[in-house]
Amino acid sequence: MESNERRSALAMLLALPVGAAALSGSAAAAPRKASAADRLDRLVSHQEITDILNQYARGWDRLDEEALRGCFWPEAQHRHGGFKGLSQDFITRAFPVVAKVKGTRHSISNIFIEIDGDRAFAECYFAATHRRMNAAGTDEEDYFSSGRYLDRFERRGGVWKIAQRRGLNEFERIEPRADATLAKADPEQLGRRKPEDPYYTMLADFRAGK
Repeated sequence: MESNERRSALAMLLALPVGAAALSGSAAAAPRKASAADRLDRLVSHQEITDILNQYARGWDRLDEEALRGCFWPEAQHRHGGFKGLSQDFITRAFPVVAKVKGTRHSISNIFIEIDGDRAFAECYFAATHRRMNAAGTDEEDYFSSGRYLDRFERRGGVWKIAQRRGLNEFERIEPRADATLAKADPEQLGRRKPEDPYYTMLADFRAGK
């Protein structure tokens, strides 16, 4: 009886179409599903990389040099606009330029991240507004620009930072100042830079348990 059952099973297997047999073989060779620990590590890494991208934008808006430099490894390479060199040198060169404008606003969006162990590749869009004096020095104007950052991240000692950045500019527009109410607003209602911005005092109070 058992012999007849084995022969019947073998006959059924041999009768399978070639494609079905191939499918069965490919399923057996399917890659191992990532463990819960691996998936959790990827989720945490994705968020930590996103935090660095946002920290860079906030660093410029608050003119927070420590926040800016903390986004990059010391030897990180940087290429944006006419600059090509170390990311730390890019910050050194751009910092006094940005400090001269009245204010900036940077936003990060459309974030893509691919992670491979302790390496990651990221793309994000940026949009920036700079309030500055016009070329004639007679009034303020708004300079709008946008583009993308392409970044190679590395995780060292459990910390993600940028090891290489390529900035690509894709849009710009200049418009005369057109404030409706902000020009006459109380300074206490407006955002400022480090250390005067309320962000720093409120964060310090929070960390102190107040």
